[in-house]
Amino acid sequence: MASKDTAIKALCKSLGKEYRVCTIDFEPVIYRDFGNGFNVEISGVYTTSKTRKATLYLWYGETQPECMIVKTVREVAREEIVDAVEGLLHYSYALIADGFDTRDKLYRHKFPVTNCAKGGSDMRYKFFYGAEPQFSDRDLQNFSRGGYVCKKLLQNRNGQPVVISQSKDEDAPIWKVEYGFSCLVFGTFDEAMAFCKGRFTDCNGREV
Repeated sequence: MASKDTAIKALCKSLGKEYRVCTIDFEPVIYRDFGNGFNVEISGVYTTSKTRKATLYLWYGETQPECMIVKTVREVAREEIVDAVEGLLHYSYALIADGFDTRDKLYRHKFPVTNCAKGGSDMRYKFFYGAEPQFSDRDLQNFSRGGYVCKKLLQNRNGQPVVISQSKDEDAPIWKVEYGFSCLVFGTFDEAMAFCKGRFTDCNGREV
């Protein structure tokens, strides 16, 4: 049986010369730079299984904090990857044509603010009375998104949340620590917690 390294290299070669294998967040993935500020990450293909479906991430930019995920396409069969990537390529040029050619503009496009005073109904509010709001384990699911599950919540000195989450990908179970506009990745939960020690506290204000 072919190794995972051999399998991902073979798939990359079959997609075309524009693609290459690289590592993103500790996971071997297939990558293509569109040359227009956007690039695509093909995740979930570091496996010997030929039936496992991929997840495609359209990125703007390449380094934190400038980069951001613009669009995600899930459950893509291997024979459909090329067409899906071409669709993302055309989508990226459409965004540029519409004037969404910077991170700030793309962010506002992806996360528009709803004006509730004019009848908007998409905004949700959480009101706190009396004491300052405090996070707990009951809030974990609120911070799980995309391919990551929130496993622990901490807080910074200002009481803002620090999210520790694990990838759902069994082949690359990496951990992320997110706070403010920063995102760091680690190979294990212990490594993530070692980074947090002395920097953050638990939701009750105790040192971790």
